[in-house]
Amino acid sequence: MQEFVDKLQNDSMLMFIGSIAVAILLVIVLVIVVSAMRVRIYKNRFRNLLVENQEKLEYITKIEKELQKFKIKDKNNKQELAEFDETKKRLQNSNETYLTLQNHFTNNEKELAEEKAKLKATEDILEALKKEYETAKVRFNVAIEENNKYRTTNARLLIKLENEERYTQTVKQKQEAKKF
Repeated sequence: MQEFVDKLQNDSMLMFIGSIAVAILLVIVLVIVVSAMRVRIYKNRFRNLLVENQEKLEYITKIEKELQKFKIKDKNNKQELAEFDETKKRLQNSNETYLTLQNHFTNNEKELAEEKAKLKATEDILEALKKEYETAKVRFNVAIEENNKYRTTNARLLIKLENEERYTQTVKQKQEAKKF
């Protein structure tokens, strides 16, 4: 070994080649160290991206579930609104029918009054007028019964409408409470 060192010191060419070899070796080691550091940095970045992507995927899934819930709720609300409109139309039709029946009832009352006046005015046709009077009386009772039936029906429909309105108000209050 001592001989090799002495030979190395005496031969400048060998010393020059040795120093170049040491310099090349240092450059190679430097490149390897820098590459290893870059690989470690990229590895950490890749892990961080995987974690971030997983978190974003979970967040997107959560938002999609909430969107589906809101779509279902919206569909239910539209259906209830359509049912409410139907009930409102039926109530309007019932009110129109009631008014028509009330007009018929008023007309029947007028007709009955006319018949009574004729009855008092003409005693010659008393028997015929009594028969017409009984007929008018029967129609009058039928009209009263129908009127009572319609009043009962209207009262039931009004109660139903009030219940629907209360239900709609509670649904709206719940929705407003959820919004805030």
